[in-house]
Amino acid sequence: SFDAATLRGSHKVKKLVQAGVPHEARAQFYYVLSGAAKIEQTGEYARLAGQEALPIYDVIERDVARCYPDHIMFADADGAGQRQLRRILRAYAQYNPDIGYCQGMGRLVGLFLISGLDEERAFWVLAATIRNFIPRYYESDLAGLREHTAVFEVLLHERNPRLASHLAEQGCDALMYATPWFMTVFTLSLPWPAALRVWDWFMYRGTKVLFRVALAITDLASSYLLDACPTIAELLGFLLHIPPALVDADSIIAAAIRVKISERHVERLVQRASASR
Repeated sequence: SFDAATLRGSHKVKKLVQAGVPHEARAQFYYVLSGAAKIEQTGEYARLAGQEALPIYDVIERDVARCYPDHIMFADADGAGQRQLRRILRAYAQYNPDIGYCQGMGRLVGLFLISGLDEERAFWVLAATIRNFIPRYYESDLAGLREHTAVFEVLLHERNPRLASHLAEQGCDALMYATPWFMTVFTLSLPWPAALRVWDWFMYRGTKVLFRVALAITDLASSYLLDACPTIAELLGFLLHIPPALVDADSIIAAAIRVKISERHVERLVQRASASR
């Protein structure tokens, strides 16, 4: 019954988020904090789902089974999980033809369904999350993603110039390894309990959490990357396949909390990155 502003203004909720939202509350929590209720239109999801097929449906079909191949909810090609995932992605392609569909979106939808959102609400949470937190990530030129990886690179130089220089000297551009981090909001890169904790915080605090978690990963991995990864092959091999033990839920959240960056600084960097494109 609480609205997003009330939840975000509560110190008790902040503590709850940092500890992990209880599974039974997660669906409602995501629905409210994403802003889905503000854009949801009664009957619209059913209308979108009933539209004539688009060419992009073929691409969606190829990806549906690959979104969560190891999760029981999506294991069966004829099961409810894959059918819901397919319908939501198709409906979103109808809802936002400028984006249509992009790889990575299925990971978000799957997380919403696993978290207990029903099919229609999962659709609206997807639409609200893209609109409010990761705009232009899934456009054809990946403009939002490119801007955010550029911002992350600046923040990394500020926080850990030695590691940033090592990566740059080896030609290891942030777009090469941070793309799956940001495009799937860490659902491909972190152990599942850690990914859920990151999502709780992401829904609560918004886009800035992406940068704090990315910097937390580099904080935790810094010594290994500097000492044991002399070439781009080793660097990418590690950053694209982070050892789960390094980024367990408690470690990644604690490291991210230690990262202090202001909203204003991030906004300035985003504006600068946008202007340079």
